[in-house]
Amino acid sequence: MNTEDLIDALAANLEPVRPLFPPALQLLGWLAASVPAIGGVVALEGLREDLPAKLVDPVFLTEQIAAVATALAAAWAALTACVPGTARWARWLPAVPLTFWMASLARQCWFEWIHAGTSGMVLRPDWMCVPDIALTSALPAFAMVISIRRGARLSSEPMLWGSLAAAALSNAALRLFHAQDAALMVIVWQFGSVTLFTMVLAALRRFLVAERKIVVP
Repeated sequence: MNTEDLIDALAANLEPVRPLFPPALQLLGWLAASVPAIGGVVALEGLREDLPAKLVDPVFLTEQIAAVATALAAAWAALTACVPGTARWARWLPAVPLTFWMASLARQCWFEWIHAGTSGMVLRPDWMCVPDIALTSALPAFAMVISIRRGARLSSEPMLWGSLAAAALSNAALRLFHAQDAALMVIVWQFGSVTLFTMVLAALRRFLVAERKIVVP
């Protein structure tokens, strides 16, 4: 097929489309829908009694900032990955705050081992983390799915990062009302719930957001 025939084939039966908003505006729209919904859940659950003290605790603040940064970077990556030609560094930007988040939890876990020994490594059941994160992630995940469905969706990255964004933001909210700060418990139950929620939504991406394939006749 020569160039002119290819252009004619691509131009045939074209329909007008509405251009996407810039990823930055889409990110603001996602936050505008997600933050009030998550705030409502936090208000219903009630803030933890020791929150004022926690807000001046460097360890708690570091972990919260890392979780929020992961959510923002993942949401940005999900939205930009829907735009053809996006630089690869932008699509894998969430790996940076996610690694920092994991490292901060691992560091705290190590300090607890040093100071408390095996007594600081006691793992107790905390199954409420899973439904709490799923509940607070529901609307952010739904809003992300709507945004992704309008994009190019040429790979599975948008749904993967979008799921992580919803779960990470939910985890940051969870720690405002769920008084569990032992590093091992946070890693296993809270970060584990984030991982589980991300994997489940990513596995369901074919049903939620099907990938598009470009076919040239």
